[in-house]
Order: sequence, then structure tokens, then C-alpha cells
Amino acid sequence: TDPENTDYTMEHGATRNFQAEKLLEEEEKRLQKEREEEELNNPMKVLENRTKDSKLEMEVLENLQELKELNQRQANVDFEAMLKQYKEYEEEQKRKEQE
Repeated sequence: TDPENTDYTMEHGATRNFQAEKLLEEEEKRLQKEREEEELNNPMKVLENRTKDSKLEMEVLENLQELKELNQRQANVDFEAMLKQYKEYEEEQKRKEQE
């Protein structure tokens, strides 16, 4: 077992059926390491990355706000109108039964 990477190490004769998650994690680590190295050497890149991160965060917050507003619009149910309509329906049914 490989507790550091929460994985198993291959010794001999074994093959993996599915490595996509592990490959994705390795790629993310590699990209993060490249970004950190680039930021150490280039202060303008630090500023650019911060700007990109800020824009991305703002977009995420805007999308979240839009989803919240959409949910609120869908959740706005007029219970009073529903009850009134149901009472009218019941009264009509009673009248029909009496007739």
C-alpha cells in the first residue's frame, strides 16, 4: 500500500483497469507546480493569475446568484390561491352532489 498517495503500488504482474482519476490528480499537481514555479520567476504572472482567479470567482458567484434567483422564482407558490381554488372546487363538488 502507498498511504502517502492513498493508493497501491504495483510490484509485478499487476495492471490497472481504471487510472483516469489518478492521472487527473497527477496532471493537476503538475499544473500547480508549474504555476508556482512560473510565479516565483515572474511577478507579472502573479498579477495575471490573481486577476484570472478573481474573474473566475466573480463568475462563479454570479452563476450561484442566478441559480438562487431561479430557485426562488420556482419556489414562489401562492398557497393562499391554491387553498382558495381547492375550496371553490370542493364547494362545486358539494353543489353537484346536492343537485
